[in-house]
Amino acid sequence: MNFLGLVQYQRGQFSQSLEFLKQAISIYPANPVFYLNLGRTLERLDRLEDAFTVYKEAINLDSQFAEAYYCAGSVSQQRKEFDIALAYFDQAIERNDSLLDAYLSKNSIFCSIQEYEKALNALNQAISIHPNAAQLHLGLGLTYEERSEPGDLELAIASYTKAVMLRENYVSALFNRANVYQKLGLWDPAIKDYQAAIAQDLTFAPAHTNLGLAFYKKSDYESAVQSFENALRLDPTHAQTYSNLGVVLYESQKLIESLAAYEKAIQYKSDYFEAYSNRGNVLKELRQFEFALKSYDEAIAINNKFYEAYVNRGVVYFELNRLDEALADYDTAINLNPDYALAYSNRSNVFKELGELPISLKSIQKAIALKFDQLKNKPLERNVLSQKPMQVQDASFVLLELHSLLERNQISFFLAYGTLLGIYRDSELLPHDKDLDVGLNWDCSRDKLLQVLQQSGLYWIDPKSSNSTNNQYNFGVVEKRRGISIDFFFFKPEGSYFLSGFHHLPHPLLWRFNGFELGEITYKYKIFKVPVNPEIFLVDIYGINWRIPDPNFDSLVSGYNLVESSKPLSLIYAYSRLFDQLIEQNWKKAYGYCVQIKAFAQIDSKTLEIMRFLELSIDV
Repeated sequence: MNFLGLVQYQRGQFSQSLEFLKQAISIYPANPVFYLNLGRTLERLDRLEDAFTVYKEAINLDSQFAEAYYCAGSVSQQRKEFDIALAYFDQAIERNDSLLDAYLSKNSIFCSIQEYEKALNALNQAISIHPNAAQLHLGLGLTYEERSEPGDLELAIASYTKAVMLRENYVSALFNRANVYQKLGLWDPAIKDYQAAIAQDLTFAPAHTNLGLAFYKKSDYESAVQSFENALRLDPTHAQTYSNLGVVLYESQKLIESLAAYEKAIQYKSDYFEAYSNRGNVLKELRQFEFALKSYDEAIAINNKFYEAYVNRGVVYFELNRLDEALADYDTAINLNPDYALAYSNRSNVFKELGELPISLKSIQKAIALKFDQLKNKPLERNVLSQKPMQVQDASFVLLELHSLLERNQISFFLAYGTLLGIYRDSELLPHDKDLDVGLNWDCSRDKLLQVLQQSGLYWIDPKSSNSTNNQYNFGVVEKRRGISIDFFFFKPEGSYFLSGFHHLPHPLLWRFNGFELGEITYKYKIFKVPVNPEIFLVDIYGINWRIPDPNFDSLVSGYNLVESSKPLSLIYAYSRLFDQLIEQNWKKAYGYCVQIKAFAQIDSKTLEIMRFLELSIDV
């Protein structure tokens, strides 16, 4: 009867097991093992009080029955009666110091109440008796990892390493050691351990998922996607893995696939507020702004403390020129998380747009101070790929297409800024440029140009540009199919000079060029208009060394012909660009912006500190 009960237990038929074990006890009520088996069955039926009673009966029959003491303690632990549980575990160890589960259970209780010294002592006591028990060293590593005091992660690695040495191919120890490596930003050894764990257990879905995260943190997006897909084949309903996949696809600019991954994450976890927010980010990139706002609203409805969703929604409001709503969202995010640097940076953009430059400057400096301190005091969370410049082939196609469109509609334009520099100097667009630059006469009708662009159906028009007036210095569009940005600059005569730049409050950001007539240049078998002497134009803004490529040059910050009244706004752009480089962990460019800020003779103490720190980190 006892053995039949055990067979049914192993088959998961706990009610049938219970009946056989009761019969065994009714035939021979003096065997404590029968009571132990009956107690375990009652536990599986969630009858903890009855199980505890049965374990005590086993102890009454055999006061030296260590396993019965352990089981009584385990039930007490499940019932949160920790003092009683600890007493039973001690009794079990006193009778059988080889009962390793009793030490581990004591450790678990002390960890749950955050008494980590006692938790460590329980395991160290066991290790002193059983130094080669791999599971004890595994438990020691888990305790160090949970306590997480300075140096504990290194102690955890040492403990997991000891466990692996004692038990070859110990999957749990390999997996947990990899997790700690990843916390320390040591992605290569983490990847090695995840792969070793997977080699021993191909069905270990969490190892595939975490391997994908390690690849992502190294910016190896292709391998990350493969790992996440492997995990999803094993566990096709795991919402977090779909969300992780969505992140990688998003950063790989595979926006439609990313959107599908977030939809799956939400399908399997309807309250997954991070996935709603990330879905909003994809929709924002697709310029489906109203749908993006709805997705952020859903994230906030689930968790109104999720500050990242407020910042993401604020970005969309900003793009839609709904500045009051954007500012309200950024302020909410800062109230929820006063150390969230991105919220301060975006807040600066709003005040810059409103022409409130002192507030804008203060906010961006706060953002930089927070981000720098975070980067300085913590290991890098991951390698970050810098924002990709435009693809030259795509940009060239868009420029030629724009040429045909404007020519058909008799709108005269010429090449300017970086677009002119690349084509005149290198016979090709600049590979590190971010957009196309087009110049037009001041008396060119903005309304006609906007109408032609809109009617073509090829361009997304910046909402702020749709309010364009004939006094505006510029507006921007994005070519929909290839995502290439185009800036249109209107050159205003000023005596023997031209003024060109960006519309801003309270004053536009302007460059002053020597006056010029228009000549011609051939690019890809098409004739483009350019300043008749391009070198004078290029020297004006890029200086006499314009022939030497300088990837750190930023005309908004260091243009040689920047109008004096534009410098306060230019300084804010310099800080904003510095913040972007810190986000992207591009230390050389960050240092370059520090140098440019210093040239304004207004450098603050934090930027000087960043300069000194970067000088020790890079070859300057």
